[in-house]
Amino acid sequence: MTDVDPYPAPVVAATDLPVPSPPPVPDTVSDAMRRLRDKAASGNTRAAHLSDWGIFTRWCDSTGHTPLPATPEQLGWFLTEKAAELRPDGRWAYAPSTLSRWVSTINKLHALAGHPRPGQHESVRELLRGIRRDRATPPARRTPLLTDDIRTILVDMRATARDGEWPDRAAERRDSALLLIGLAGALRRSELSGLVVSDVVPHRADGLYVTVRRSKTDRQARGRTVTLPYGSDPHTCPVCAYRRWREVLDAWDDEGRDALAALLAGDADGFENHCCRGLSTGGSDGDRPLFRPVHRSGSLGAGALSGQSVHSMIQRRARRAGFSPDLVATLGGHSLRAGFVTQAVRNGATTQTIMTQTGHADERMVALYSRHHAGLVGNAVTHLGL
Repeated sequence: MTDVDPYPAPVVAATDLPVPSPPPVPDTVSDAMRRLRDKAASGNTRAAHLSDWGIFTRWCDSTGHTPLPATPEQLGWFLTEKAAELRPDGRWAYAPSTLSRWVSTINKLHALAGHPRPGQHESVRELLRGIRRDRATPPARRTPLLTDDIRTILVDMRATARDGEWPDRAAERRDSALLLIGLAGALRRSELSGLVVSDVVPHRADGLYVTVRRSKTDRQARGRTVTLPYGSDPHTCPVCAYRRWREVLDAWDDEGRDALAALLAGDADGFENHCCRGLSTGGSDGDRPLFRPVHRSGSLGAGALSGQSVHSMIQRRARRAGFSPDLVATLGGHSLRAGFVTQAVRNGATTQTIMTQTGHADERMVALYSRHHAGLVGNAVTHLGL
């Protein structure tokens, strides 16, 4: 017979065992983790999150609420008040898309803090659906700038530069390159402002290969390359415009103000002949921003031109070229990308060849431009004999 201990030791469940505390995360690792999290979104996105969160926290302060954590009822109250706000001219202060973005930001910050997302509650979702339905209006779209529109703007600003001083000629060279590269490359304003010198590589046969490293629809920064061909007209050749701007950029960076002033002193009529052949890859510092501010004094800024500055430049140049105020108000950075698609459709390009340059993944986006700005292309109404 086997001896049995009448007083066996109590069985300790694995879950009752003391769990050792994990070691603290070293400061170096914590800093690296923070830097990697910061890279999950662009600088513009982080700035938008901070702005959105500031709007919500200020509202909470004014109403006696705690912003973190927030309840679905509290968030619904916030959205209802903001949805009813009006501008001095009687228009709604905030679009439904803005309200939805606020909810996304609030959800994200709650999740990062380990709290439930209040915007995922069905009551908040229903509220947003009601706001969108109540405000159902066609989205505001930028008017495309077609090739002739760009030519008109170029003629005007080059005449102005011809009669002005050398700082005016530096600004003309930059703006000409922006307009022609933006149009030919079907680039967004954020893509233009994000270009650095090494992103543009001259090609002897094809023109320019432009690498767009990151874009609105490319969050993982896989990148894409667009080709800008040599133009038949030196006035509108994207490669000529690029070379003329690079001369300005390199003169300023290599030798400074005096060298740039000397380069542009006699730059009155430089558009009658091509200057695009035989381009070199330029200086060794490929991380320089390609498009930079040009001050009234002729000095070049060190940082990249902002997307808002691209938008403002297009409106300013169009206004000076004689475009009507109503039309100018509908122009912006996206007018170049929209202009590429619209002009290509009007000239008979296929959807697939257009998408090769624009990077669109959905044919419906190209069709949208066609319906709004090239409605007679491929339309049977032209066969009615009216």
